[in-house]
Amino acid sequence: MRFSNFFLRFMTVRRTRKEISIKMKTDKIELPDKRKMQEVKVMNIIFCKKDVARDRHLPMLQAFVKKNNYQTDIRVFGDAEDMLFKISDIEYSIDLLLLDVSFPNITGFEVVNRMKKNGFRGEAIFLTDIPDQWDRAFDVQAFHYVLESNCTKERFEDIVGRAILESEKKQQDTIVFTCAGERVIVPVRDISYFMVTDRWVTVHYGHNQSFEFFSRMGKIEQHLTGRGFVRIHRSCIVSV
Repeated sequence: MRFSNFFLRFMTVRRTRKEISIKMKTDKIELPDKRKMQEVKVMNIIFCKKDVARDRHLPMLQAFVKKNNYQTDIRVFGDAEDMLFKISDIEYSIDLLLLDVSFPNITGFEVVNRMKKNGFRGEAIFLTDIPDQWDRAFDVQAFHYVLESNCTKERFEDIVGRAILESEKKQQDTIVFTCAGERVIVPVRDISYFMVTDRWVTVHYGHNQSFEFFSRMGKIEQHLTGRGFVRIHRSCIVSV
């Protein structure tokens, strides 16, 4: 109950009783008529490694995305704490994270955990020569744990390519919310949690964005089955 009360402080309840519909889609959605030109999604990639200037995988990554004509914004860091500070509040927009397992004052696993708490929903790939910590990668639901000494250029490109495809698939999985004539399309990967008060549901997504509609939590829970959400309270569903 204390958990519920904590989140309820963020609720703003409108009393306009308008029934809404929720529609799940897994294919691409056409943009509204007022935006006739389709946006080109830029993939945001973070590369964070110690001694990054001499790392052989960074030029591999850059060459791979260029060869395959991916629209990307690659940001490079040599220190995890510096990276966390500079991407604060935009973790939700990062599609792919490639990082070391260990840094001077923090582990790569702790980095991923912190980013997830701040909205990171992308794919994480660990690049390391430490062979005995791969099980910890499962704890943070990493896409892959790569032993650099055994990783050829071809294998690296295969792993990155599959991670990009997985990220693109998440972008295409969306929910359409409507209420009182308003309509928003939200990628499932951007949703942080749902809260309900008197059948008024607020979906929190992206960077401090929210949308309120009238529905039942049971209905929402059914639509989200298999999409990485857990109902932790009768009034709260969270992304995990």
